[in-house]
This record gives sequence, structure tokens and C-alpha cells, in this order.
Amino acid sequence: MPLALPSIGVPIDHQDVIDAVVLLVAAAAGFLAAGVIGLLVGLGAGFAFIEMTDELARIDDALTRLARENEALHDRVETLEGTVTELEDAPETADDPDRSDPD
Repeated sequence: MPLALPSIGVPIDHQDVIDAVVLLVAAAAGFLAAGVIGLLVGLGAGFAFIEMTDELARIDDALTRLARENEALHDRVETLEGTVTELEDAPETADDPDRSDPD
């Protein structure tokens, strides 16, 4: 005995109900599978982003350290160049016979 939709009078048999249930189950399974796949892709992308930003932070720290070290070396070179200039401009007193040692 076929059922009928009351408002429009369309007959519905048991095969239509079975088809509707199968489609409902297939749609639910598809949504769940797509959700799991999307979750896995999202987690993978998130972990890759975290690793990438961590590596960028390490590179930034290394570059900052190298820049500070470079600046310190430049300061040291300037100091040594100043010392060399002072020594070159200083009068030679080591070979001066008139020089008296305080000892």
C-alpha cells in the first residue's frame, strides 16, 4: 500500500523510503569523511606553519647575533686602528738616549 504526501498527493512506496535512507546515510558519511580529511589537512598545515615560523625565528636570532657580533668587530677594528694611528703619531722615545727611566 503506497503512502501519499497529503499536500500534493504524490504516492510514496517502500523503495522510495529505502532510497531516501540510503542517500541520507551516504550524505552523512560523506560529510564525516570530508570533515576528517579537512581536519587532517588543517592540522598538517598548522603544524607546518608552526615549524616554519619556529625556523624563521631561529634564523632571525642567528642574524641578529651575527649583526651584533659584526658591530662589535667593527668597533674593535676602529679601536685598534685608533691605537695604531696613535702609536704611529707618537714620538719615538724608546731609542731616545736622553730619556730617563723612573726605575
